[in-house]
Amino acid sequence: AMIELETAILSAETANRAKSEFLANMSHELRTPLNAILGFSQLMRRDPGISPEQLNNLETIGRSGEHLLSLINDVLEFSKIEADRTVLNQEDFDLHRLLLGIEEVFRLKVKEKGLSLGFELGADVPQYVHADQSKLRQILINLLGNAVKFTESGGVTLRVSREDSRFLFEVIDTGVGISKEEQSSIFEPFQQAENVTVKGGTGLGLTIAQKHIELMGGELGL
Repeated sequence: AMIELETAILSAETANRAKSEFLANMSHELRTPLNAILGFSQLMRRDPGISPEQLNNLETIGRSGEHLLSLINDVLEFSKIEADRTVLNQEDFDLHRLLLGIEEVFRLKVKEKGLSLGFELGADVPQYVHADQSKLRQILINLLGNAVKFTESGGVTLRVSREDSRFLFEVIDTGVGISKEEQSSIFEPFQQAENVTVKGGTGLGLTIAQKHIELMGGELGL
């Protein structure tokens, strides 16, 4: 019975890995033509001879394509995590510059929604750090993106401080919040809060962020 159980577990793990590798490869193949569609739609939008209706249609294509690309990227990243193909690429980089770039990403969006956006850095936060810059950027953009998406009034704040040899990144918002019932499952794959009017996405963002933080030796909490 133990041998049969071990064989079944091994078969399930092999099948899951094969599925993850298939999704990773398929996601990569989907991104290539989609990037071409986005590139040509941007190029066509610059044509001074197009009509307002054509411009509106091209902008719809662009927005839909960018949303689809975001979904594909989430699936690709999650597949890499499941297939154990995610690695740390640590380097020395300017943390202050990284945060400034992220602030610029959200500046227009919060302005359109009439929100405030605050970045608070503790006095003991160094300018240069050694970590995986790409994954840290992806994590912060994901968390701040959720905060902005689900906040209709007030503002969003990113607070960065030091706790001994570790960094603490806090994303705080005045949005709708997450019910007590859903807080225990919010980091599970494909989970999305039910008490919000804004929908969309794969429900993988927080799962990916949590896995990346754990890979870097940290913790993500709510």
